Amino acid sequence: MAHYDSLTKLPDRRMLLEKCKEKIDNAGENEQGYLLFFDIDGFKLINDNFGHDAGDEFLINLGEFFSNIPMMKDSIYRNGGDEFVALIGKVEKESIRSLCHFILERVKKTWELKKGTVFCGVSIGVACYPEDGNSANQLLQVADRAMYNVKKAGGGNMLFGYEVED
Repeated sequence: MAHYDSLTKLPDRRMLLEKCKEKIDNAGENEQGYLLFFDIDGFKLINDNFGHDAGDEFLINLGEFFSNIPMMKDSIYRNGGDEFVALIGKVEKESIRSLCHFILERVKKTWELKKGTVFCGVSIGVACYPEDGNSANQLLQVADRAMYNVKKAGGGNMLFGYEVED
């Protein structure tokens, strides 16, 4: 359990860093991989309006939602707080775009919790290996910066790292 989040039971940041390094080390010469960084828009309001138990319930439900997406099965990690990260390899960029749009649409729908109905969104930053970096830390920085730019623009969207202007 040392590499798993106690709340969501998902692999944690430490496992994320290990698996990302492993995927990079084992990637083929022309193989691309993607790191998707998810941050929940409006999560603080869930905690403020319904309490931390409801926030925890939401995070558990969201972790289950992510885990049940076939492309993300066994590839989703809880980075901490309301942040999740997915590592996805051997797919086309358009498949990643489609996945992100599916997640954006689903997350903004209602979520039924024991204490009531909640609404939120998600901001997604995407980094691509090898073009955005060749280490877990580099990819996380690029994806985090892209996600931050989505948040700064109002949230509820996705952005690839190469689309971010310095």
